[in-house]
Amino acid sequence: QGALVALDPDDGAIRALVGGYDFNLKQYNLVTQARRQPGSNFKPFFYAGALENGLTAATIFNDSPIVLPGGELEEVYRPSNSGDEFQGNIRLREALYRSINLVSVRVILQYGPDNAINYVKRFGFDTSAFPRNVQLAFGGGTIGLTPLEIATGYAAFANGGYKVEPYLVTTITS
Repeated sequence: QGALVALDPDDGAIRALVGGYDFNLKQYNLVTQARRQPGSNFKPFFYAGALENGLTAATIFNDSPIVLPGGELEEVYRPSNSGDEFQGNIRLREALYRSINLVSVRVILQYGPDNAINYVKRFGFDTSAFPRNVQLAFGGGTIGLTPLEIATGYAAFANGGYKVEPYLVTTITS
């Protein structure tokens, strides 16, 4: 099973939509119904907000281990990078294209989870269930988005910043 959506970023026209292998086997459209954690696919959305609010692509962050409070029982939370490798000081643009988790955590801590959530609403995401903590940095926690929602959000990057509404049918004639 898999999903694919091809969306015209200029007007929202859905050019192709594949919601699974065989609808006769499973009547479930993965493009429109499967809500999953977007993971690192979500990072560009809150990075855009951080850029709009004072950070630059050249802003330097330290990619090193970080320890955060984890809860009421005095636990600690140690987020990590994929492969547990650290780059030291790194520019924001490189951290984004390398998808470095610990820099993303620091961006959320500096920018603020509420600011990030308010910004990503502009892409059309329903943020009512989004976590208001560093889980935003990983596109995790209670975030659940469909492939169509993600593609719609990315359309704004591709078209110069305009939100589009996806649609399937333009005309019906008989």
